[in-house]
Amino acid sequence: MKTLPTQKRALIKRQSLINAAKGEFSNNGFEVATAKTIAAAAAVATGTFYRHFDNKNEILRVIASTRFDELHQRIKRLELKTINRTQSPSLNTEAHLLETLMFVHQFHAQDPELHQVLEQRRALDPKLKTIMDQGEYVLRKRVLTFVNTFNISNPELVAENLFAMAEGLVHRLVFYPTGYDATGSNLKQGLEIGAKMLASYLIQNQVNATTNSTS
Repeated sequence: MKTLPTQKRALIKRQSLINAAKGEFSNNGFEVATAKTIAAAAAVATGTFYRHFDNKNEILRVIASTRFDELHQRIKRLELKTINRTQSPSLNTEAHLLETLMFVHQFHAQDPELHQVLEQRRALDPKLKTIMDQGEYVLRKRVLTFVNTFNISNPELVAENLFAMAEGLVHRLVFYPTGYDATGSNLKQGLEIGAKMLASYLIQNQVNATTNSTS
């Protein structure tokens, strides 16, 4: 990856290229987009593209890394309010999960086409896969931290299941919204049902662990 420029003008052009690449990948697909089309969309010369990026694979990796950085920072702000159950025993688990699902859904719904491009390219670009795997690892660790506050058996397994169920629900509502509109009451109801389901899963595992420890 090329060194990040220090001059303000160069940084602005670099960001313009990144923004243009997002649009090209989302609207036309990764295969159709080229350095030339990205540069044209950014209103810069093709040579400027190559001063900042080796190819379109590299700019997609930068996009992926930036998206995960943004997601991690936003999740940190969300967690500051409610994540520590030991300090907030009155925390409503279902309400916390609903807030989290709504946040993650909103993040994905901002640019679903770009998310699909990233998932498709993940299987073809080992460097992109590493970035995305590492980004998801951070999210999984945060889920495990939350699950550990329930003092249940097999927290790692429960956290993985919780992550998979939440991810599947969000992806279903974002990418295959049959029966759900994009912003209305049906979507809200779907997320509320999902939060109730996830909360029941956590609480049932907590009950099972308590029962096993006393039997």
